[in-house]
Amino acid sequence: MLLLAAWMIGLIASGGGALDQAAKPSLPDPLTFPNKREVVMRATRAVFEDLGYKVELEDVTGGRLTTRPYEFLSGSLTSSELDKVALKGDTVTGTWLRARYTVEALFENPSPTQTIITVRTQMEALNRDLSGEEKYVPLQSLGPVEKRILGKISMKLLGTEPEFKDKKGFWDQKPTSPTKVKKPPVA
Repeated sequence: MLLLAAWMIGLIASGGGALDQAAKPSLPDPLTFPNKREVVMRATRAVFEDLGYKVELEDVTGGRLTTRPYEFLSGSLTSSELDKVALKGDTVTGTWLRARYTVEALFENPSPTQTIITVRTQMEALNRDLSGEEKYVPLQSLGPVEKRILGKISMKLLGTEPEFKDKKGFWDQKPTSPTKVKKPPVA
């Protein structure tokens, strides 16, 4: 019993030990579609617009679409939310203030009627160190953003998009005034 208690104390002190599993990148493989490159590029551009990305570079002959940096995290929960989508790499002292990424889609043609699409993100986060200096630090993506984008492109190209729109969350809704409650007359 004493040995078990000592092992548990050691496990807690080490931050989890063998039970703690570090997140590993799981970037999606490129997808192949039985469509011409122009069709796949148009669908990708439409998905980028649906997701709120602004296309900065569109190279049709080179087969490349790149977005402007998209800020997706800010505030006090940035550090913990960042752990869900990226590896922070080196231990940086200070506070994580916000995070952003740029999406790049690359299109290849192994044949005239096939297109291979690869989606990658370049993530970075703004860190304020103890001296007050702020700088963007590059991060390694874990893959969920890329998987989500490729999934939406697949649904658009294969015609399996859901009929319904995503419901807005509580914080995305416009404020409404409360409805007045009529009181029954007092007899």
